[in-house]
Amino acid sequence: MSEQVEPMSAYKWGQLQQLAIMHDVVQPVYSGIERCKGQFFFQLTEQQWNQWEKAIKEAKDNQETYETDKFLKADHLTNPFLNRRLQAILDDENSDTRTRQMLLLIIRVARHILNEGVPVRQLIALGVFLRSDAGRVDFTTLEKWLRQLRLYRIAQLECTLLMNLFGFETHEMPLWNGKQNKDVERVAQELTEFTNTRAQDFYFSQDSGNIFVHTSNGAAMLGHIRRSARYFHYFPSETLTNFFASFAHSLSHIEE
Repeated sequence: MSEQVEPMSAYKWGQLQQLAIMHDVVQPVYSGIERCKGQFFFQLTEQQWNQWEKAIKEAKDNQETYETDKFLKADHLTNPFLNRRLQAILDDENSDTRTRQMLLLIIRVARHILNEGVPVRQLIALGVFLRSDAGRVDFTTLEKWLRQLRLYRIAQLECTLLMNLFGFETHEMPLWNGKQNKDVERVAQELTEFTNTRAQDFYFSQDSGNIFVHTSNGAAMLGHIRRSARYFHYFPSETLTNFFASFAHSLSHIEE
């Protein structure tokens, strides 16, 4: 089953491709396009198909590097106090595996929000897990963990994004406290802002034979500062340490 595609200009198809690349969802978007290609209003030139195939190849080549970025791993927090609590939860062999998986998915989304903006790919993973494994998650324990890790407020933002952007129903969101997030429309604007940048986009570096240190993307650094301010009230105990940890991580690219 597929949705009916509305007529789109070459410009709009190009915008769609840029958004798919930016949010690391080239493969699912391309799969959707393939399912719709028999529709009457669906029109893609041979050049556009070639561009999508090239984007697919580049996405596969970049995926391994992107997923192994240690700074964005979900099994640690930059706040030392909260990270000790997290490690204690993860090291508890008596706790439920599925509940720990759910916790890590929530943390992954939260860390991407702080560092790179609203993450479509990670939100999709969280939504898929909710629909396939929610029945095996201990949500009472999960809520207790979220409150211990000061993650409860940002988890509510994630719930609202899933409902507003992906059509989740309230009965599918056991964690949701029933309060609609007033900021979700403003937050969701990040999905269509082509100025979004990854955390590594403002790494510092030092050219060979040059004593001067420079950043690879000054605008990305300013964007990271604005993002930290925007999400501060959702996760204050992690936001500050995350920014400084990200800054320190970027300095690791400077040659000794």
